[in-house]
Amino acid sequence: MATFRRRMGKWEVRVRRYNNKTISKTFIQREDAHKWARETETQIEKGLYEDLSQANTITLSELMQTYYRDVTVTKLGHSQEKYKIDKLCRQPIAKLKLAKLTPMQIRKFQDQCLFIYNPSTTNKYITLISVAIKHARTMLGIYLPSNPCDFIKRLKEPEFKADIIEPEEEKLLLTKAERSKANWLKLAIMLGVDCGMRRGEIIKLRRENVNFINATATLLETKNGTSRSIGLSPRVIHEMRKLPINIDGRVINCTSNDNFQHFYSQLQRWTGVKKSFHTTRHTFASRCAMNGWSIAEISAQGGWKNLSILKRYTHIKATYLSEKLAN
Repeated sequence: MATFRRRMGKWEVRVRRYNNKTISKTFIQREDAHKWARETETQIEKGLYEDLSQANTITLSELMQTYYRDVTVTKLGHSQEKYKIDKLCRQPIAKLKLAKLTPMQIRKFQDQCLFIYNPSTTNKYITLISVAIKHARTMLGIYLPSNPCDFIKRLKEPEFKADIIEPEEEKLLLTKAERSKANWLKLAIMLGVDCGMRRGEIIKLRRENVNFINATATLLETKNGTSRSIGLSPRVIHEMRKLPINIDGRVINCTSNDNFQHFYSQLQRWTGVKKSFHTTRHTFASRCAMNGWSIAEISAQGGWKNLSILKRYTHIKATYLSEKLAN
């Protein structure tokens, strides 16, 4: 039943039902209070009442912090996602209660992001909000009639730029890398170009996981969450043997992405080669494809589990296709 009382010049209505928690709301007009009470009681009886009380008390910022503690910290790339969450929590949209988070608000945030970021980064922020709301609905039990991000169309991202390191650029990079104070930089480039290793995998590679006799290495806890064994090229083995043994057991004396990027950026300035280190993986996949490797072999070496992603890394030159046709 519903009860009404006058409080501070307004009408407070409370609806009580057996096996249901008490629901209350305040109105200026008594007629509005009676109307809401009748509608609410009818919805409860039919089992259609939507309890938005939790969604009206939690902001998007609070939800994002909860999502970080529950989900993000379990991911290998948690530091990058934490950076995005912190930036998102400083935006005006983060102050909104979840119940007030409408598709129109999300679309407005999307438009604001486009002034700062490219479409790809903007899509990532919308996806981050979407998965956090999904976590709230499925794991935290916070009722929301729908996920407002489901009504937002993803922005068209620019066509992926097919970029690989040419042989003359590789030769220049390796030559200039010998000047660097980072005695491991030349090896890192070889590991990327010859073996398709990610930067994080190179940094974490330990000497105990390298078999110098069989020219293989075991990569533990890779980006996709699994370990894999790969082959190593002869020049990689030769360069590894030249490096001094580090006290912490790492193959290269580098412990962070920032330190790695500092020395590689320095090498880019010396050589004039502006291609990122990640381009070495594109180079590896493309060269393997043109050298006759099968898709299974390239995936096993590079750690790609999705064929569509592997296709993005493989850039076949038109001249190569022309030669194949001629033969």
